[in-house]
Amino acid sequence: MRYCKKCIIPDTRPNGLFNAAGVCFPCASREGEGSVNFDQRYHELVSYVSALARNRKRFSKWDCVIGVSGGKDSNRQALWVREKLGMSPLLVSVVYPQRQVTKNGVDNLSSLSGHGFDLLTVCPSPVLSRRLVKEAFFRFGNWCKATEMALFAGVPRVAIEKRIPIIFWGENPGYFVGDTAVQGNSIWDGSRLVHSNTLAGGDLSWFREVTGSDKVLNMYMFPSSEELAQAGVHTVFLGPAWRDFSTRVNSATALTLGLSLRDAPPSETGDVMGTSMLDEDWVIVNFLLKFYKFGFSRGTEYANELIRAGQISRDDGIYYAETYDEACDQRYIESFCAYIGVSEPIFWEVVRKFANKDLFDCSAARPRKLFRPGYGLLK
Repeated sequence: MRYCKKCIIPDTRPNGLFNAAGVCFPCASREGEGSVNFDQRYHELVSYVSALARNRKRFSKWDCVIGVSGGKDSNRQALWVREKLGMSPLLVSVVYPQRQVTKNGVDNLSSLSGHGFDLLTVCPSPVLSRRLVKEAFFRFGNWCKATEMALFAGVPRVAIEKRIPIIFWGENPGYFVGDTAVQGNSIWDGSRLVHSNTLAGGDLSWFREVTGSDKVLNMYMFPSSEELAQAGVHTVFLGPAWRDFSTRVNSATALTLGLSLRDAPPSETGDVMGTSMLDEDWVIVNFLLKFYKFGFSRGTEYANELIRAGQISRDDGIYYAETYDEACDQRYIESFCAYIGVSEPIFWEVVRKFANKDLFDCSAARPRKLFRPGYGLLK
């Protein structure tokens, strides 16, 4: 089990890369940021999106689409695009079904639209969504493989339908967390976002096995590159133009705009600041599943962001990982099991099935780690 020399990301990350010096892709990219001229980057972005939006007035009153949940990143992105880029965004939120969405999620989305934005919300069939969540849990040990496809496919579908030429997302996952499969032709190019680990290129084969038909899968169909090109729709990352795009700054900004926080302590959620993924709570369960599969999770991700920003040491990062990676209160597990209709013993059976047996002892009901974050396997 090998760790980055700079941060505490292990080589078990899907699509992750280490260079010859043993440094991960995000850390290696960050090392070169001292020479980055962010003012120049901003002007480059302005020129790029101006060219893409040049003919927008022929078709729509909006010149871009921003996928939002109402959370910390959504608030900052929407305001930045409107105030800094001078554009007119349509906010699009693919919302969770009623049994899954939290009150925080509803309140935050309402608060965001209250800042003067046009907001379109769409929701997959609750019955089908629940069925797919259960299937994804049993097939992949990752229930998000069902919902993430709808969350990301819905936004470009709206852009095509309304003939809006630009889709904005925040950070580039390749540079931010190390999912290099999404790297496009430039730092701005988000055309390969569908190739992230969870979205798997937009493959719907297992969805079709469950439903037996494409007729009910419209919400899950990510447009092909040919469809997007024909419609003239481009996906653009904003993060490379922002020096201070981070969990801390985005959270602080959103709080001043009325963001509702998660009230559970981080020891129960792994959400150190209480500001991440607030629109539903079972993501906490999925982070636990991620931990057992890859040996890292939420605490590691947050620590790595702070390490790369020079705000904490690598040793401090190890503390975050040890303290928060496995955090998931029992009530979230019970709630998730009730939603998909399984007993808790069955839940842990599935967890053990997908747990990395090289990293965890699965002889008990709950896997026990055989490694220390930042160091590797224990002898």
